[in-house]
Amino acid sequence: MLITRPDHEIVTKYCCIWSENIIDLANQKSMHVYDLKGKKANRKEFESYIKSKNPSLVFFNGHGNSATVTGYDNEPLMDERSVPSKSIIYARSCDAAQSLGPMLIQKGVRSFIGYIRKFTFFYDPLSIMKPTNDSMARLFLESSNLVVSTIIKEHTVDEANQRSKSAMFKNLKGMLSSEATFEERYAAPAMWSNINAQVVLGDLHAKI
Repeated sequence: MLITRPDHEIVTKYCCIWSENIIDLANQKSMHVYDLKGKKANRKEFESYIKSKNPSLVFFNGHGNSATVTGYDNEPLMDERSVPSKSIIYARSCDAAQSLGPMLIQKGVRSFIGYIRKFTFFYDPLSIMKPTNDSMARLFLESSNLVVSTIIKEHTVDEANQRSKSAMFKNLKGMLSSEATFEERYAAPAMWSNINAQVVLGDLHAKI
């Protein structure tokens, strides 16, 4: 598994830290993990690992748009010249399933899980020093982590997508319940948007 974890501001820092348990799980499963954390999440390092290791699973964390995903300081990481062929990709990045995902499938990527709109999460400003203690961020990042953890457990990408969406929908129901806080109800539309924006392209039955 190749994972990118830029951490140059609050949003990327949260995704970086919330991805640590994915790395732990991969290590438990005796997977080789290539962790591009912080400043290592740059174009040169990414292309080097893609060419030399050809990972079966790529997990992007970072900002993005319809044409690319970015790394540290929002440096674009990938285009059609640096495609991890035959890989399964999950991009926790805005809009990447619009154009980038279909292009990668055409170039030989087995499956691509990503978002056709923005991927959004909320966080508690009082928890930014300890993101894993942030109960608001947990609703969004733990459920999206299920995409990769399910794949690591050798389920199909379709099963990974459905398990993640089921967890998001369960969280959404809680966020709309009478017991929800004002902050949770305010964040509920973002959860609904993530559910509808998360898609799988390519081979639905692909697994590592």
